[in-house]
Amino acid sequence: MTFLFPLGQVQPAETLGDLMTKGLLFAAVLGLSLAANAQTSSTTLSTPSVESGTQKTTTSVGDVLKNKKFEDDKDITDSKLKAESGSLSRYSLKFSLSYFGPPIGDLDSKLQPNPDGSIGVNQVSLSGSISGRYRLDSKAAISAGTGINVLTPFQGAERTDVKTPFISYDRNARLGDVQVRNSYGASLTTVPNFREVGQYSSLSYDNSLVYNIGSSGVAVGLDTGLSVFLYERGYEPKDGKASRYHLGFYPQVKYNFSDKLNVYTSVAMNFWNPRYRDGEMDLLNKTLSGRVGMGYAFSRDIYFAPYLNYYPKDARTESTTLSFSTIFSIL
Repeated sequence: MTFLFPLGQVQPAETLGDLMTKGLLFAAVLGLSLAANAQTSSTTLSTPSVESGTQKTTTSVGDVLKNKKFEDDKDITDSKLKAESGSLSRYSLKFSLSYFGPPIGDLDSKLQPNPDGSIGVNQVSLSGSISGRYRLDSKAAISAGTGINVLTPFQGAERTDVKTPFISYDRNARLGDVQVRNSYGASLTTVPNFREVGQYSSLSYDNSLVYNIGSSGVAVGLDTGLSVFLYERGYEPKDGKASRYHLGFYPQVKYNFSDKLNVYTSVAMNFWNPRYRDGEMDLLNKTLSGRVGMGYAFSRDIYFAPYLNYYPKDARTESTTLSFSTIFSIL
């Protein structure tokens, strides 16, 4: 993407990134505000009176837009899964905003820990996405969207990437007492770190399982993610640790203080198939990591979750980071 400026003006290298960072934060605040207002506001447009005795008709904005509202999916009670499933409206916008912070032992650092030397964006970053959603019924929806990723946003933005455009299909279900969420996606690769090794697209499958243990407030869960990466050329030695696919398992234990507030702990067990090996079934494990965090649902459509990420083999403040993620929908 090329940006042109009037002759004679000098554009500082970080100005565009700073503006994008501020714009992303403004969009997040605006989206949260709109989402909150949408829970309580309604507007009615009066039409000219139709005299039929004393009868007078009115037309609501909702009737004009015909944005049908589906009933809530009673099979899903977990607040995070509800937020991930998006608005109950036929048409809606879904936002996410995540911050991947520096080590708490070195808050000036511009890098996050990367014990495996993996290819990717390892700088401190602020990442956001927006997608348009079409709800098929109370359990399923189709989404298409994109986003941006700002590197070192609060230390003078180094680079702003247009985030990978994607399309996805997700569906909720219930198997006995287990809440289930499935998501299938396809995306185009735009981030330079991955384009440099020849990756042009990826396919993904994500699954979430949550089981509430009676009325104790305790819940156990398992998230599973599979990503398959597509390349436009063969492997070259300079591609380093490029992988064919990635498989992750994320078991967790959660305690729900209420329908809105919970605390949790989880571990991440990740495996990858390196392109430098001939065997497509060869799996190498990545360094085990863990999280301790909390989640708060401001409403069904707004969920905020700060957390600490650490590595049990290297449990130091220099390798522990404070981050957060948010999910919210409007319309």
